Amino acid sequence: MPSRNNSALHFSKRQSTLTSALKLTALIGINCALSSNVFADNENVSAANSSTTSHWSGYVSATATSNVFRQSEPSSYQSISGNGRIGYRDTWGSIRLSVGGELETHHNTSYYYDSLLEYRTPVNNINENWSMLASAGLYLPTSHNSQKNKLNAAPRLAGYVFYRPSPQWSVYLSPRVRYNAYQHKIGRQGEHFVEHRVDMLADITWHFSDHWYLDVSGSYAMAKKFNSSRYDNLFTATQEIGWEFAPQWIAAIGHNNSGTFYDPERGSSHGFEIYDKRSSVFYLSITKYL
Repeated sequence: MPSRNNSALHFSKRQSTLTSALKLTALIGINCALSSNVFADNENVSAANSSTTSHWSGYVSATATSNVFRQSEPSSYQSISGNGRIGYRDTWGSIRLSVGGELETHHNTSYYYDSLLEYRTPVNNINENWSMLASAGLYLPTSHNSQKNKLNAAPRLAGYVFYRPSPQWSVYLSPRVRYNAYQHKIGRQGEHFVEHRVDMLADITWHFSDHWYLDVSGSYAMAKKFNSSRYDNLFTATQEIGWEFAPQWIAAIGHNNSGTFYDPERGSSHGFEIYDKRSSVFYLSITKYL
């Protein structure tokens, strides 16, 4: 018959394993929430702050992120991330390379994002207020997860429709389609990977003074995994207030939350909410535009 000490030891091990699993689950969920918006460049803010006289454009940015859980809780999350973009533009359009990475401080985990190499067509001015352009990009497998699971490449097609009725207001819509070319359709840990994903992003920016802006964005994504006909959906919302404290320098504070879109058959308690303690994160960023 096992001794009381052995039973306590086994219970402690099970508890430690459960805690580790909870931490991993929370981390994966938060990373999914962050990957589409916090790392993404805001087109309206970038256009307002990038140089218009040089062929070169881009930015470098540092971001600190946290949720509201205490550090002693398994779902606690804090991170420091850095990302940037460099681009060259001419009459034929532009070429851009975006890179970045993150250090998850509470759980001592660091990783790179997949880099995006992108070509954009010249801007087509439809009229005084409306313009549009097209984009063809390739996500390169620079993240540890993509390299481990043999992601060869992930092409993405996107479009941008801009509406700027005044210097104070800017709006854009961006439909996007991405396909993931994995060498293996099931990962080493049994993961089922997303084969293709369709996104629709909407963003509105209000420059309410010479050096301040308020930005609200939302995206809806449908993702299909390999060997499945089911589409999973994800809704992401971000609210940000920014301050240009020096020419081409932006400090911003914001809130980001991702979750399943509202399903009337499941009830409102299972739908997406703007703020949700389980998945909401807050961030502070500083960006220098070129």
